[in-house]
Amino acid sequence: MVLILELGFISKLIPNAVYHSSPLFYIPFFSYFFQSQISMNKKLVANFGIIFLISSFVFFSLEGFDKYSVLAGTSMSIAYIVYCLLWFLSQVINPDQYSLLKKQTFWISCSLIIWSVFFIFRSIPMYWLNIHDYAFLIQINIGFQIITIFSYLLFLKGLFCKI
Repeated sequence: MVLILELGFISKLIPNAVYHSSPLFYIPFFSYFFQSQISMNKKLVANFGIIFLISSFVFFSLEGFDKYSVLAGTSMSIAYIVYCLLWFLSQVINPDQYSLLKKQTFWISCSLIIWSVFFIFRSIPMYWLNIHDYAFLIQINIGFQIITIFSYLLFLKGLFCKI
């Protein structure tokens, strides 16, 4: 889904408003994904998904769909963190005979939680750093790009897992 949006945005097939509103697509997608992976309390995951989706929509409505909403992106990142922590908790409460390292959802959760934490670390002070310490902002952006590549590698590792 990310690849399709990125390619569509680069080739100008997808307008900026659709690209900038990507959290409105990603939140329900990962809500559905984690509902299918968490055996306990699927309604809790769905309720969190609805809350984060509504909050992202409100942020976009207030700020406009013509630019990327940092608040909606932060809401999406918090949703990812909550989903991942709920999945990890379900694995602790209901262990099975399979190693976590062999589970696809483990690698996806690790990737999402790492990416989300760094996204929040980069995006919240972004405007302040742009004015007060631009050099540090550049370093944070480079670090974020490295973390994004690392997260994609964790996704790739998860693709090769059978469980």
